[in-house]
Amino acid sequence: IYCSVLRLHLTNKNKKVSGLQALPKMLAFGVLAIFFFLDLPSVELCPVPCECTELRDHGFRVDCSSKHLKEVPVLPENTIELYLQENHLTTVAPGKFDKLQNLRKLDLSSNPWNCDCHIAYLKHWLEDQKLISDSSVLCSTPALINGKHILNLTGNEYPACKNHELILCKSIIHRNICIFAVSFLVFLLLACAVHIAKYLSYRVFMAECPISSNSQRKSGREKEFCK
Repeated sequence: IYCSVLRLHLTNKNKKVSGLQALPKMLAFGVLAIFFFLDLPSVELCPVPCECTELRDHGFRVDCSSKHLKEVPVLPENTIELYLQENHLTTVAPGKFDKLQNLRKLDLSSNPWNCDCHIAYLKHWLEDQKLISDSSVLCSTPALINGKHILNLTGNEYPACKNHELILCKSIIHRNICIFAVSFLVFLLLACAVHIAKYLSYRVFMAECPISSNSQRKSGREKEFCK
């Protein structure tokens, strides 16, 4: 019995010792897990086709070059360097770069930029920024301004804008005409409804107070009712 108790005591002691030895490993695993979850948001912010590198000044270098992109992906707000060269970008959606307040370096070269009305946002945004940028942001289409730098474009060199504004103006005029026509039709219907209501009221009045051809006299009570 003594041997059994001693063996049981030693077994429990060994379990406690092994548990104490495993404690540092569990703590290390917990710390790693905490760091992983803390770093998870920055990983999720990086666009899937791009490569993001964290810089010393708490920002990112986002490399999206040569990824066959047709549009600018959603970018981390703390992007400091952005590389979008050698893709298939033709325009940038309005507001796409507005949140990149810390951006210092940008490369948009070797893209087939379509310099129509929709390129105006990129042009004005580049004019307002003070950053290191590749100078070869050149128009690919339309053919009349092929090879011209986006920053050198003038209002007269947006050939598609005139047609766009004309179409927009025509659509506004057509919409106003339709609104006026519908309003006028509703007014006519209301006027007809009022006229019909008055006519029916008159017929009901005449049915309740008939006037004979011989102009018979009515009692004072009937006259008062008809009045």
